[in-house]
Amino acid sequence: MLIICKFRELKALILHEDIKQEEPAKSLTTFAELKENMMKSSLQLDAKGLSCPMPIVKTKKAIDTLKSGEVLEVQVTDKGALADIPAWAKAGGHIILDQSEEAGVITFFIQKA
Repeated sequence: MLIICKFRELKALILHEDIKQEEPAKSLTTFAELKENMMKSSLQLDAKGLSCPMPIVKTKKAIDTLKSGEVLEVQVTDKGALADIPAWAKAGGHIILDQSEEAGVITFFIQKA
């Protein structure tokens, strides 16, 4: 959309035309809205306080209950999970949609393959 708008502005400058401002499309969503919609999890798993290998064990059990395409939100405090959970997800064909850390709690959003 941005490229089209810039092209239109450039064309107008070259041809010395006035640009008519259009209303933004109502169907467009912002990146934040899109991310928020994608991050709606089907199931939340609290694995805080657990150490390796329990976050992976509980994550596997939880994701086995989901249908393909559904999202699991996992919260852990074990720093080893920063490497373990993405490696486990990749091996299983699952997708890490988002990963964040706040106040020592690491949150993963994993979409089941």
